[in-house]
Amino acid sequence: MRWQLALLCALATATPASAVTMSFDFGNNARLTNLSGWNDVFHASGSPTDTLFVVVDENGNAVPGVTLVETDPFYIVGQPSQGGSESPSGAAAGFPVDATDDYYFGHTGAFGGGDDNPTGGFKLTGLDQNLAYDFTFFSSRTGVNDNRETAFSVTGANVGSGVIATSNNDSEVLSLNGITPDGNSEISIAVMAGPNNDNGNGFYYINLMQVSTAIPEPTTGLLLALAGGFAAFGRRRR
Repeated sequence: MRWQLALLCALATATPASAVTMSFDFGNNARLTNLSGWNDVFHASGSPTDTLFVVVDENGNAVPGVTLVETDPFYIVGQPSQGGSESPSGAAAGFPVDATDDYYFGHTGAFGGGDDNPTGGFKLTGLDQNLAYDFTFFSSRTGVNDNRETAFSVTGANVGSGVIATSNNDSEVLSLNGITPDGNSEISIAVMAGPNNDNGNGFYYINLMQVSTAIPEPTTGLLLALAGGFAAFGRRRR
């Protein structure tokens, strides 16, 4: 019975590991989210976004090995404006206004000195292949009368996709959960106009992104081991 007692003691003392959340604010360098736990993503006029070689979690601690790399530039001719939500509510209520107000955007066809830009994208590298990641996106452009629906696709070893009704959005978010990294420990994110987008320039937007992962609780493995052990014990007694 010693091994059963050892397993029971370990089960009783085990504590769940905590989740890690990484928050990214995309947009104007005049409206950064200067809060601990947020990563600001912006570019100099005419230049793609610099790689974020240090990504911090919700506590302001660097997440080992993780970087954010822009792979498909958004509009970069000038700084994006600050036309997103200034009154986040509903599912977006917990986000800071500095993150919901500005954005990265792209367009179909030439616009404002920029060439055709039907998609924008980036990737997270250095992720843990043993974990699944949950993505939350917020997309908002206020003061408009057309449909600027924005579509998101997240690709690792599996794929998730969805849309946000961006026009005058204060509350809607998009959650794409359970995405696992590919063989290179990467997950790619693509942003584009949604199928219902009827804007003449096909404008699409990303204001912010949160990425979270729940590390498996040690108690799960212990429960399985305990069940298997008792089953084996029962077979021996029979």
